[in-house]
Amino acid sequence: MQYQVNWKRRFCLKALSTPEVIAAKNFTQLGTLIMKLGAKNAKVTLNVYNEMIMKPSSPQALKALNCCIEANQYAVSSFEMVSSELIEDPQTANNDVTVIGPEITNCEKELIDAKVQASQLLAGNRFVQYYIAIGGEITSTLELENQNEY
Repeated sequence: MQYQVNWKRRFCLKALSTPEVIAAKNFTQLGTLIMKLGAKNAKVTLNVYNEMIMKPSSPQALKALNCCIEANQYAVSSFEMVSSELIEDPQTANNDVTVIGPEITNCEKELIDAKVQASQLLAGNRFVQYYIAIGGEITSTLELENQNEY
């Protein structure tokens, strides 16, 4: 558990230390940048899944890989959608970012059940989950800010 906390802390520090993120003037800009980074990460992970599915595998492994391809395609499109929703509707953005998590969790379960040994895939999924967590915090903050404006 402590190892996971340290990983999350290091990931957040790295993700939040890029020049673009540091230059963000408000939570909306920060959220947009983080969601774009999440989409970029999910695309990289998706490419790895697409490469792996071309290799000979058991039917259960193919099923797991296809599940993960769909989950990461969903993550890419959702992260992109959230980055455009942040200004107009933070509540919808919050919902849209949090619903990615169960898809990625299901992907991870499928990989484990199929005994697919690919630490790179699990790391990619973990990073997607971290972007979801950061996005959830940012969209929640924006949602509260919007409620306080009324």
